[in-house]
Amino acid sequence: MVKRLGELLDKKVSKKTDAAVVVPVFDEKCPKIVMIKRSKGLNRSAGHIAFPGGMIEDGENEVEAALREFEEELGINPECVDVLGFLRPREVHEYRIMICPVVGMIRTLDFVPDGREVSRVLVDELRKVLKSRRITDWGPNFECAGQLVWGASSRVLDDLYLRIVRRYGSVDAFFEGI
Repeated sequence: MVKRLGELLDKKVSKKTDAAVVVPVFDEKCPKIVMIKRSKGLNRSAGHIAFPGGMIEDGENEVEAALREFEEELGINPECVDVLGFLRPREVHEYRIMICPVVGMIRTLDFVPDGREVSRVLVDELRKVLKSRRITDWGPNFECAGQLVWGASSRVLDDLYLRIVRRYGSVDAFFEGI
């Protein structure tokens, strides 16, 4: 799984970004993806389903920012994340913020969510999430743990979906033999 996924990803960030997120994958027999439901009291994207992450601070690169935010939001030490590469930066249209998706394999699902930022942690089978893809008038959307994923987060997932389908022909073919 790690090798297959790593081969699909960019090795460097393709454009300037303002923020970074971790696209966390837990590698097991049925690989899992982790997303969060953002708390309703936040200034930006309150209540949205998203990947853990946030703004890049002075002196940080995309990986450092993504891992810092991952630790702040979910309580996971950055040493428990093996960064595999990057997906294409995506804009959060309503805020004009360009985010960098950093794909990482995580070694634990023992989260300690920060309740101010995270109202719920969503863990679902990566295969199931990718196969839930639907195209609507507003673009692609997915389902993760029963929650609708739309907006920038769905465009991040769609980038991964399209890379898999272009290389393997289908989501199922990508997961065969894992």
